[in-house]
Amino acid sequence: MAVLLTVALQLPVTASGVLAADDQGTLRIGGTGAAAATITRVAAAFQKKHPDARVVFTPSLGSTGGIKAVIAGALDVGLNSRPLTEAERAHGLVMAEYGRTPLLLVTSHKGAGVDFTLGQIAALYNGEIPSYPDGAPLRLIMRPEVEIDLHLVRGLSPEINAAVQKAQLREGMNVAVNDQDNAKMLVKTRGAIGWMTMAQLISEHLGLTPLPIDNIPLSQENFASGKYPLFRSFSVVTVAQPTPLVKSFLNFLASAEGRAILEKNGLFIDVKQP
Repeated sequence: MAVLLTVALQLPVTASGVLAADDQGTLRIGGTGAAAATITRVAAAFQKKHPDARVVFTPSLGSTGGIKAVIAGALDVGLNSRPLTEAERAHGLVMAEYGRTPLLLVTSHKGAGVDFTLGQIAALYNGEIPSYPDGAPLRLIMRPEVEIDLHLVRGLSPEINAAVQKAQLREGMNVAVNDQDNAKMLVKTRGAIGWMTMAQLISEHLGLTPLPIDNIPLSQENFASGKYPLFRSFSVVTVAQPTPLVKSFLNFLASAEGRAILEKNGLFIDVKQP
């Protein structure tokens, strides 16, 4: 997977003349793993314009871990996919959404050919669908109860909510702790099925197949209208008065070049569901 997490992103220096003060220093980024690969690509393009800047990505911390690291001064930019709490805002943090991406039901099984209705998703979590139509074993990848993906799935219907609660108590379930573990388990587990954002699927070049839900085609129109019901919002979190380098990066993220990278990697910009 094309994700740089534990090492500094250090690209070749290009000639750019005299550098301004906001071109220099180290920019530390981390948080939700689902956003890491896309922001790595944004950071690579940013660094070509700011060759004296050094961008360092931390391992997957999750949204809460990224926010805590910004509060502690260990990160300059937190990658986030949930609202800030009042306690977090009290630390002087600010948050800016940069895009939304559909949450997809995906499988590692080739030729699955399944269109899951909401009733079938409930049956999936109830353990009532042990195999694909061709007879291949089906293995559900679960997420911890606190994860936003599971919260979104549970909101699809009362039946799905009840089924997920039962599945959480069932022994022997495959549980992926964070977004990177989820990707690894979905790719490597034969017959795996689970949830993943379009942004992570595209940006990490994962060989997984999205499955339709209730026969709703995934299009920008259906996403914008709310007909396709599942999405995650990605945002950046910083202190209220960030450094010039952080401001420069945020400006690049919002620029036409930055937005083009986001859109290429499965993010919808300025799309607000009803």
